[in-house]
Amino acid sequence: MRHALLGVFGLALSACTVLNGTSQQSELEQPPHIVEWMKQPAILVFSETQDWRHNEGIAGADLFFADYTLANEMGLFTTVNSAVFNDQDLARFDLVVFNNMSGDALTSEQEVAFQKWMAAGGDWIGIHGAGDMSHTDWPWYDDTLIGPEFIGHPSTPQFQDATLVNLAKTHPVMEGIPDRWVANDEWYSFQRAILPNEGKTTLVGIDEKSYEPGVAVHWGGESLSMSDDPAKHPLVWVSCPFENSKAFYSALGHTHEPYENETYRRLLTNAIQWTMSDDTC
Repeated sequence: MRHALLGVFGLALSACTVLNGTSQQSELEQPPHIVEWMKQPAILVFSETQDWRHNEGIAGADLFFADYTLANEMGLFTTVNSAVFNDQDLARFDLVVFNNMSGDALTSEQEVAFQKWMAAGGDWIGIHGAGDMSHTDWPWYDDTLIGPEFIGHPSTPQFQDATLVNLAKTHPVMEGIPDRWVANDEWYSFQRAILPNEGKTTLVGIDEKSYEPGVAVHWGGESLSMSDDPAKHPLVWVSCPFENSKAFYSALGHTHEPYENETYRRLLTNAIQWTMSDDTC
């Protein structure tokens, strides 16, 4: 059963309200109304959560994408209604963002529609919770778009300053990004690094000597330390899951604060421009 909706961003024109006694469940089975005059190209920012909901991070990312699309005269549609994942509505968007999307948010039919859209040349950005451990019900997404499996994050303290390392200085997404910079966030650890034959490029890693990874308290007590080598503890990576589509994932973005950081804003700006460009991986 769909969860009650929380923190809907003001720009979303979704059909999520309860009207004349109609339940949110039945409302969400109908695609949200997307206005005919939406500017093109357009970005869909999707933040439904069937697991943990990062309210602050979702709000921060929504505001960032609103700023970007307004400045660049592009269309934007934000929603928590997964019914937008149908062939007709997806065809109106050039880029889909999973903004901390968590859990089994899409039906099987909606998952197929999204995969078809990407195979036809659609581009994707995933943020923070979109790469957590709640997506194993969708193997293609979990294995192809994400890859490494999330195993936990520090809890004492949860948020720490840490040094991030630019691992792909010549990649377009890393243009203008310093070799090393300090950020504060909830730092994800994964079961493994990006594999050489995985078809992905690691862009940013974390220097484990700059913070305390600790253990996965809520996930069985496994050590969260992956390696002293930042390349073996990835946080941001890209791939081309289909010939004409590009994908970008960033494990940053638990709260609104990263989206106020100029380096991270530059990174996301570059990611939008790269995914929507004709460049290849």
